[in-house]
Amino acid sequence: MFPWIESEHQLGRAREIWHAALAAPFFAAKYAGMPAPMDWMQWRALPVLSRQELYDNAWPRTGTMLTVPPEGMIVTSTGGTSGMARYTVLTHAEWDRFCAEQARALALIGVGAKDRVANLLVAGSLWPSFLGGHEIIKRLGALHLPISANIPVETVLRFCREFQPTVMLSLPTLFVFLADLALRDAIRFPGLRLIAYAGEHMSPAVRAHLQHAFGAEVEIHALAYTSADAGLMGYQCRHCAPNAYHVPSDFQLIEVVDMERGRVAESGEEGELLVTNLARRSQPIVRYRIGDRGCYTGESCACGDRNPVLRLAGRAGDDFKLGGAYVAMAVVERAVETVSGRDGISPNYCLRIADEANRIALELVVEAGDPAAAAPHAETLVGALETAIPELGVARERGYLARLEARFVALGSLERSPVTGKVRHLHDLRVEEPAS
Repeated sequence: MFPWIESEHQLGRAREIWHAALAAPFFAAKYAGMPAPMDWMQWRALPVLSRQELYDNAWPRTGTMLTVPPEGMIVTSTGGTSGMARYTVLTHAEWDRFCAEQARALALIGVGAKDRVANLLVAGSLWPSFLGGHEIIKRLGALHLPISANIPVETVLRFCREFQPTVMLSLPTLFVFLADLALRDAIRFPGLRLIAYAGEHMSPAVRAHLQHAFGAEVEIHALAYTSADAGLMGYQCRHCAPNAYHVPSDFQLIEVVDMERGRVAESGEEGELLVTNLARRSQPIVRYRIGDRGCYTGESCACGDRNPVLRLAGRAGDDFKLGGAYVAMAVVERAVETVSGRDGISPNYCLRIADEANRIALELVVEAGDPAAAAPHAETLVGALETAIPELGVARERGYLARLEARFVALGSLERSPVTGKVRHLHDLRVEEPAS
């Protein structure tokens, strides 16, 4: 079980990180003239750290976010290939702490020394997942099968049939592909007891598909709620709902904030997540607007863990994940700009992402004065998206993409914020639970 610390102790730890951050030129300028936050009101008055700031100022672009020279460190990336890849630097000691926390999370869902663990995470391109998987498995004393997701899926399947892992770690998209092949060829994995996923949310439909293919007795849990730039932010116990996580209070401070109203969200109320890593000093992460939405449930967990339970509710609208990589919504906006103004087409749009036949379906919905007149531009819009987002081609090639479509609707019909009137540009249905 993860340690729990009370609110005031957590504030004290956060204040120490704030002081450490002042050694970095970027943070010294960002917090110039501000007093040390002595209470929660002063802490919440600190400006947020945006992903654009992290992108612009991270080493080696400027190095102004580092508090120490870039020596004895590891560099990782969020993995975005459409303009949102953000680099983060950790000392080897910080990396070890990150991996130790991840290993603790995996142990909580039952992984131990007697397991054979197939590491089917993505390697290369500065992504930390495969390397982290190795460190985690080593710490648990389990047998490591470093297969990776970078090889043909048929080869992955062959290795898994030969070595019979008890645990598999990978992205939901790869698990779907493995499940499809297993169902097609009547392949069974008699030793498999646990699937642990990361990198993307897993919808109820995909979960049901995997259990149909691999067996209803196979447990499915998130490896963790984590990111390369912020580290471990949540872990699951066996009582957690699919999109619910305990927050490790001695490692992360996660605030849920209603950004439109400028206030802390109430218990059970959704808001944007601001993350402060309480162990990172070489490149501090302070009140980082990570781009996710969620809420604290305010409920105690049956496992007895006192760390609060956070329920994720999807992305906040600036980017989304496709195959484990971040895709910037600015890319989608530029695609819409290629047709806006023609035949009454508005720049107001919403990208809807869902699971369809256990694959990813993307639908770009754009307002227009005359949807029928605008309809011929749908093909142009789809082409612009395919050109701008190479991940779509990869997803189509590997069979992960169910469909990619564009359509036009009447002006004013897209969902808007009741406070600001802004159009909701991203609607990721993959994280939503079905109505009961």
